[in-house]
Amino acid sequence: MRKLLIAIFFVTVSCTENFEEINTNKNAVTAPQPGQLFNRIVTTPVFDYQRNVNLFADFYSQYWANTVSSFESGRYEYVDGWAFTGWNAFFVDELANIKSLQDLYGDDPFYSNLMQVLEIWEVSEWARMMAYYGDLPYFEIDFASKVPYNSERDIYYDLFDRLNNAVNAIDSSDTSQYIMPSAEDLIYGWDLEKWKRFGNSMRLRLAIRISNIDPGKAQTEAVAAINAGVMQSNTDVAHIPAWVNGFYDYLRNMAIFWDNIRASKTFIDMMYSQTSMEDPRARIWFDYKESSPLFGSERLEGVANGYNILPADANDFTTMNENTTYIGFTGDDAEIDHYQPVMLYAEVLFLQAEAALRGWTGGDATSLMQEGVRASMEFVGVEPAAASTYIEELPALAGSNEAQLKQLITQKYISNFPNGREAWVDFRRTDYPDLTLPIDGVSSASTVASGTYVKRIRYPDNAFNVEADMLPSNQNTIDTNRMDNKLWWDTADTKTKSNGLMNSNF
Repeated sequence: MRKLLIAIFFVTVSCTENFEEINTNKNAVTAPQPGQLFNRIVTTPVFDYQRNVNLFADFYSQYWANTVSSFESGRYEYVDGWAFTGWNAFFVDELANIKSLQDLYGDDPFYSNLMQVLEIWEVSEWARMMAYYGDLPYFEIDFASKVPYNSERDIYYDLFDRLNNAVNAIDSSDTSQYIMPSAEDLIYGWDLEKWKRFGNSMRLRLAIRISNIDPGKAQTEAVAAINAGVMQSNTDVAHIPAWVNGFYDYLRNMAIFWDNIRASKTFIDMMYSQTSMEDPRARIWFDYKESSPLFGSERLEGVANGYNILPADANDFTTMNENTTYIGFTGDDAEIDHYQPVMLYAEVLFLQAEAALRGWTGGDATSLMQEGVRASMEFVGVEPAAASTYIEELPALAGSNEAQLKQLITQKYISNFPNGREAWVDFRRTDYPDLTLPIDGVSSASTVASGTYVKRIRYPDNAFNVEADMLPSNQNTIDTNRMDNKLWWDTADTKTKSNGLMNSNF
């Protein structure tokens, strides 16, 4: 059975304090099998989805809007009790389990392929955490003492090397090595060629992420990743399953059962503004509740982001389609309740389109954009004829590079739903697509200046209580640990935007 057999040990301590004690769990299985421990590791990003993702990245990307008056994160307030859960899950749970797997099996050549797959996954997780926080303790973590926080630049450079080395070290033809039971590899069923393509695709994602701040390095890494072989089809999609009988804190709970969220007006409006027709994905993803007075309306309507006092009818608006056939929301209609996205094939096509637009590769950016939209529609379940009709009406990329990038990122934004984490990254690094500031303004309790977009999650309070002397010097006090501090790769300044276009992406 794929459910985890090892003990959970969330401990509310610093990311680097008492790791030896944490890593010696008296209640844990003494020597877990590789697949059991790997299973635990790859499911860590889905723990507490509401607190780790929905209340922050999903609102900041404006895929979803808040409909609970006491949830002020939509107006950029920080809530330590929410954000700390994700910090703790990574530094206390996931990294400790990764180290355990490495300690148990890393010195044995029989497990070499397993160690390379683990390396690829760990890199993707470091990138996920840096996209929230920025600088992190990385190089000197020894699970026994507090260590300095390292710069994003240095960490990214190391992640590129790790991805390259891991992908090159995988030998999928070596049948004498350990073969994980396919049911225990929740991402790819131990298809090592898919793991290699995921590793290269992650390398491409990170290269595009730093394209404005370090274009030379970005181009080198992007071209190398594409040449090495990125995702080829929707069968390469990386997503994490959650089970019917487990704790599946995900969008259905929040939208349908708890009434905590509704579709963002920003996102819904975008699905009607790209062509003369409704985007055919809209009704697969969204609908009104049958109890809503808007049920059966010709057009979907979303809720604006960032209300202080919510409209009384907020929950009447568009929500998740509870009768959908979309695999991300329905799972396999059996044991798996749903899948939470890590990387979609459509995203990889859009990454290649941006590389072509930047002149790094010989591909055609418009064609790759269209392929990305088609891949998204195929994955979502749109009929091929309806997809073709929509795509044929999409305008080709035209105008300045900035104008083309805006059009490209807007289509990527729609196609990447519901991956709010990555949509928020794209908005911060390019300032596209056109999102809105909180409708009732940035909260006075926020560390984001009025009229400014949120740029990061602040370090948890516990980091200041335990390791303030290790934090970056410009963010080592509560006052300087602000959520409008830009990350290293975020060169956009929303206040310089004119005529709908930035001047910082090329």
